[in-house]
Amino acid sequence: MLLVQTIICDNLPIVQQPEAYIGNVISLLDDEGKIKDEGTVEFLQSFVNAFVDLIRRYQN
Repeated sequence: MLLVQTIICDNLPIVQQPEAYIGNVISLLDDEGKIKDEGTVEFLQSFVNAFVDLIRRYQN
């Protein structure tokens, strides 16, 4: 069973969207381990934003 399914069954809050599976991660990074492409940075930022929104909903 996937972790997401377990969390949902336990009625815990979770970021369900956006969802992505990122393969070949090494090709996204430069020699210093930083993300090379600004489009990838923006894509990943959308996940961070969704997570922050979830936290804010349950803070108080």
